[in-house]
Amino acid sequence: MTRTSDTFAQELEMSGTSESDIVPRQGDEKNSQEQVAIPPGRYLTGIRLILVCTSLCICIFLPTAEISIVSTSLLTISTDLNGFDKSNWVITAYLSAFTGFLIIWAKIGHHIGLKTALLASLVIFIAFSAGCGASQSIDELIVFRALMGIGGAGAMALTSTAFFQIVPVASYSKMNSLLSCTLAVALVVSPLIGGGLSNGDHWRWVFYLNLPIGAVALVLLALALPNGFPRHADPTPEKLVKRKVVATVTSFLWEADVFGAFLLLGAVVFLVVALEEGGSVSYAWGSGLIIASFIISGVLLTAFSLWQWWAGRETTSAVPSFPRSFTHNRVLLPALLGAFLVGAPMTIASIQLPQRYQLINESSPLDAGVKFLAYGVPFPFGVVVTSILAGKFRLPFIYIIVLGTVLQIVGFALLSTTPGTVSPWGGQFGYSFIAGLGTGITGGLYNFLNPLSIDKKEQYLAIGAGVQARMLGGSVGIAVVNSVWINYVRQHLESMLTEADIDTLLTNIGTLGDFPPAVQKAFRAVCNDAYNLQMLATLGFVAAQVFVVAALWRRPAYRLSKEGALT
Repeated sequence: MTRTSDTFAQELEMSGTSESDIVPRQGDEKNSQEQVAIPPGRYLTGIRLILVCTSLCICIFLPTAEISIVSTSLLTISTDLNGFDKSNWVITAYLSAFTGFLIIWAKIGHHIGLKTALLASLVIFIAFSAGCGASQSIDELIVFRALMGIGGAGAMALTSTAFFQIVPVASYSKMNSLLSCTLAVALVVSPLIGGGLSNGDHWRWVFYLNLPIGAVALVLLALALPNGFPRHADPTPEKLVKRKVVATVTSFLWEADVFGAFLLLGAVVFLVVALEEGGSVSYAWGSGLIIASFIISGVLLTAFSLWQWWAGRETTSAVPSFPRSFTHNRVLLPALLGAFLVGAPMTIASIQLPQRYQLINESSPLDAGVKFLAYGVPFPFGVVVTSILAGKFRLPFIYIIVLGTVLQIVGFALLSTTPGTVSPWGGQFGYSFIAGLGTGITGGLYNFLNPLSIDKKEQYLAIGAGVQARMLGGSVGIAVVNSVWINYVRQHLESMLTEADIDTLLTNIGTLGDFPPAVQKAFRAVCNDAYNLQMLATLGFVAAQVFVVAALWRRPAYRLSKEGALT
């Protein structure tokens, strides 16, 4: 089946845009000079805009907070459920499912309507949050966290799209600031919440807290977001009921590219399994499971690439998750690479810094959350800096990326020299501030570039791909540094402890107090060196952002026009 102009018009109609409702981009002079006819009521205003923005902020906050809220409570949770060796799977199971289902949810919203899909994803997220809170073993918790990640993926992907569809293009910088600051606030506040609840041995409320807050978002969305959004204001109301009907489950799977999404999910899961389990208590790097996981991941990733190429041909009716227009877009591709690379240090810092404060500095979970503010607070400040530099002063994007990357390199390089004293050394908080500021600057910019760099008919895919790239970077990053940590600790403890004692410690960190003080001190010294090595590994992701700079290099440099478009 060939994509004719009529087919394109139908697809454009389904996305909620008209042919004139296209974001002006560099090199598209016809679009940028065209008088765009916007239906009355197309964009939200007044109290409805405030209520919808509030609910969308909650929908972004909750799944984002679930990444770092567990960081300060993870030691408490793993000790209570006797599963320290599997504790990182509490995070990676969530991130992996989250990453794999982002595009699926974007496609579902495209077919059945954004509002319906968003409400459904939020219900799933809330339901399995309750399951996490009721878990009686570490394995149960990991399973429920994965299912929770499926709902969180929908809330994140669909909300990120909605932010840029409730306002005109000229307000994108404001929406990006609101979106990025919500992400940053979640990063800052959630470790404090997790630490506070863990202090009182009430870690289950880390998950139960999502129930009342999520219910508020559900009610606000149901009441304030227009039915049929974003097609609610089309000139011909009958279009709302004449949306293309998916005749069969097979046709939906074909058009939603569920096959492609599961190929990518499989590739991510097997890669994370190999990185997480390699060198662990159960599996050596040379074991059959680890080698097979790497091979299967590579095969699935290759199959995903070939499938996207095949589905993108004009002779098929399949709709790829990664359209060919993306591969020719010299702004979007670097922005997606940048989102992947900044997702790693963002997630690594959110998880590993609070754990370090608890294990090395013997901080309580709440104190660890307070110390983490040295990284968390400058993050939203960096986002604001990006919005001012890019929006108000119209500074070329490439200069902002260089600024953020340099700050990250300096910050994480200095963090790799942190001493292992029980009393925290004050300088490390300054290093955290520098790293957090740099991460906020670059992370905010990559969020900004995605919706600007693509036509509006494919904007939902570009935004979903951006979120997916950031979460994928987080999954891979945390798996890499966890592998670095576990292998370093195991190798350097062999001279002072038996293999059985090492396995006991790595299975349940709560048993550390049963060992002599000299062993405890030596163990913490080895762990501190391992954390420093993690920061050096993080530098690899940060330094790779030079490739983003090289890809975006152009004269004149990319920047915002006075109208708020990419120029």
